[in-house]
Amino acid sequence: MFRLLAFIGALSVCFAYATGANCPLCIGVVACSTNQTIPKVTCTPAVVNQTVLQLNTFYRNTTEFTASSKVYSCVKVNFRSTGSQVDTFAVQGCTAGSKSICRQPTIDFNGSLNCSSQTSSSSTNNYSQRSSASVLLSVLFIIGAIVTAS
Repeated sequence: MFRLLAFIGALSVCFAYATGANCPLCIGVVACSTNQTIPKVTCTPAVVNQTVLQLNTFYRNTTEFTASSKVYSCVKVNFRSTGSQVDTFAVQGCTAGSKSICRQPTIDFNGSLNCSSQTSSSSTNNYSQRSSASVLLSVLFIIGAIVTAS
């Protein structure tokens, strides 16, 4: 019985690893600068809320992007005020769901807003992670079948 429970626990950890999205996370122009190494994080409700809270500055109707979801999108937003030569706002992080926050109506502002969003299921960053996790899940399934059969 213990073997079966251990197998199920290991399988659920691997499944969570396989389905989680990894997105770059940074808040602020300095942290998001192209000269910086931006850490990738697994998207969680806390990361989503942190990202969307920052995006409330420019976008309307952001509440649907904080809802609990099994699918996440990576988003990158930069803002440059009119007349400025450098960005005055930058954030990268996660939003919930497959819909792009970049297509949402914006609040009136004077400047240039650049936004890009990519759903985790089509993210090239997750392809190798998903392939590795699929192989790992298959191996664990075979080992579990052998263990439970003996």
